[in-house]
Amino acid sequence: MKRAKSASLRQYRGKGQWYVKVWHSEIRKHFEVPTKKYTKEDASKFLRSWLKNYDQWHEEQLDDANPTYVENAFKLFLDHKRGDGQTSKRTIIGYALALNGLLEFCSSKLSVKKLGSTDKANTPLYDYSRHLLTMVTETTVYVRLRAVKACLKWLERQEIIDKVGYIEIKNSKVNDKLTDSEYNGLMQFVDDPIIGTWIRFARYTGYRLSEIPKVYLSEDGYYKAVGKRGKERSFNLSPELVAMLHEIQATDYDPSRVTKAFTLAYRKYLLSMNPDYLPDGGGVDDIPMIGKQKVYRLVKTLLLDRYCKQHGVSHDELTQGQIRTAMRLKTFHSLRHTFCSEIHILAGGDFAKTKEFMGHSSSSTTERYTHLDTVESTEKFSKLMMARAEA
Repeated sequence: MKRAKSASLRQYRGKGQWYVKVWHSEIRKHFEVPTKKYTKEDASKFLRSWLKNYDQWHEEQLDDANPTYVENAFKLFLDHKRGDGQTSKRTIIGYALALNGLLEFCSSKLSVKKLGSTDKANTPLYDYSRHLLTMVTETTVYVRLRAVKACLKWLERQEIIDKVGYIEIKNSKVNDKLTDSEYNGLMQFVDDPIIGTWIRFARYTGYRLSEIPKVYLSEDGYYKAVGKRGKERSFNLSPELVAMLHEIQATDYDPSRVTKAFTLAYRKYLLSMNPDYLPDGGGVDDIPMIGKQKVYRLVKTLLLDRYCKQHGVSHDELTQGQIRTAMRLKTFHSLRHTFCSEIHILAGGDFAKTKEFMGHSSSSTTERYTHLDTVESTEKFSKLMMARAEA
C-alpha cells in the first residue's frame, strides 16, 4: 500500500470549504482534492476515509497524466512549440486547430499509438481524414494531416512513442501558378492603378504580400525582405521595380484591400472567358460594371458546374468539402508561385538554390549558398522579367 507522505487539510479563502493538499511523488505535482466540508471536523473524517483509497487515487492520477494519451501528448507538443522560440504564432494556431480537431473526433484517453494510419480502414486517423474530406478542401486535409504528422514525429524523437503509423499526405490542390493569359486577363479588370502596381511588383519579385510593405534599402545597397521566422533575403532591384516599391509604400494600402481586389479581378477574368454565365443581354464589355456580389454568385455557379461535370455528380450531391474545393481560386499568392516556377528554370533546375532564393530553405540549405549568388541571380532575373514585361 502506497502512503501519502504529504497530505494535509487546507481551507479555501472566502469559501470556507476545506480541501486536501497532496503531493504526487511520481508526477511531481501538488493536487487539491475538494472535501466539500465546511468544518474541520467533517473534513478530517473525509481525509481519513480518502486515505484508505489513496492507492486507487494515486494510480488514477498517474493514468490521467499518461503522456501517450492524445490529449496529453498534443499538449506536450504545443507547449514545446510555444516555447521553442522558432515557431511563429500563426503556425502554432494551425497546429492547435489540427490537433484539437482530431482530439474532438476521438477519445481524449486514446493512446497515440492507437491512432493507426491513413491507409488502414477503421483506425481513428483513417476515419478522421475521411471525415475531414466531407467538410473541408483536400488542401486543408493535407495541411491538418501534416500538422498531426509533425506532432507524432516529435513524440517519437522524445521517445514517448516508438514509431508513428503510416500517414499518407497527398496535396491534390490546383496548380497555383498563373498562366500568362490569366495574368494578362485579370490585369484588364484591375481598376486601381496602385493595386496594379502591387500585382506587377509581386509578379516580378516573388515577394510575399506581407513582405512588400516592409522591404527596405540596407546600408550595403541591397533591398531586404524579412520573411518567415525573421529570415532576411537580399535583392538588387531594377530601377523600374524600385519605382514600383516607392509608389506602393507611399500609399500605405492595407494588404487585405489588395487581395480582395486581386480576387475580384480574377473572378471577372473567369467570366470573360465564360460569357455564357453572364446575365442575359450582357457582354464581356459589361463585366467591369457588375457588382462584386453578383460577380461572386455568377462565378460560384460557373465553378460548381465545372466541378460537377469533371466528377460526374450533381449539385445536390456535393459535400461541403467538395464545394470548398470547387470554389478555390488563384490568389495573390499565386504570383509568388509563378515567380518561383520561373526562377527555378533560371537556376538550372537546382531545387536547393531555388529554395534559398525564395526564402523556403532550412538554415543548412541557406548556408550552402552565398549572399552574392542570391543578389546576382535577382539582378539578372529582374532585368529579364522587366524586359519581358515591356515587350
